[in-house]
Amino acid sequence: MTIFIISTILFSILALAFTLTVTVWTYEDAKLKSNHTPMIWVVIVLFTSPIGIILYLIIGRHKKDVPGPTGFRLPIIIFTLLFLASAAFFTYGTVRFVQEVGGASVRMGSFSGSRSHLRNETWTFTANRANGHERRNINFTAAQLNDFHVFSDSGGGTTLRLEQNNNVKTVDISGFVDRNVDLSAFEPGRVRVRLDFDRADDVYVRLSW
Repeated sequence: MTIFIISTILFSILALAFTLTVTVWTYEDAKLKSNHTPMIWVVIVLFTSPIGIILYLIIGRHKKDVPGPTGFRLPIIIFTLLFLASAAFFTYGTVRFVQEVGGASVRMGSFSGSRSHLRNETWTFTANRANGHERRNINFTAAQLNDFHVFSDSGGGTTLRLEQNNNVKTVDISGFVDRNVDLSAFEPGRVRVRLDFDRADDVYVRLSW
């Protein structure tokens, strides 16, 4: 969530700076090179950038032999590069946000031969070797909380962690485990479900609810 907020703010600021810089350049350039009223192109570029910029370059610049305004090239290049970098960061932040909110898995660490899928109220994770964690945000009903079941046949160092607000439950699921997990302390709604691995080998975990 933090990455998404920061990337959104940064992208918005740089997008505004880029648009304003190009808009000012369009106004100054149109005064010298266009037969149209410069403010017309200012409005077009301001509200339709970058389409407006392309339109201006194609049909708005009539006086090809007249030199354009000076002093804008470097700022435009800098803001363009910063804007593109912020757009990439914003895309990354958005993907992370969708993963956090939408229930997709978020993984960190080193994994070998791993597979993870969520289907029909069952999350199955397998790996030849796992060191790190993988988590999902899952929305549970009251009935699903009562039916939460874990089956694990894994090497040592495998832990199940469930979080909801300040409520945290940790279960060691190393070795062979086949039982329900008491989630009576949790409320219906979104729960962060995380599998932690500490150099675990031959991992097989199936969570169902």
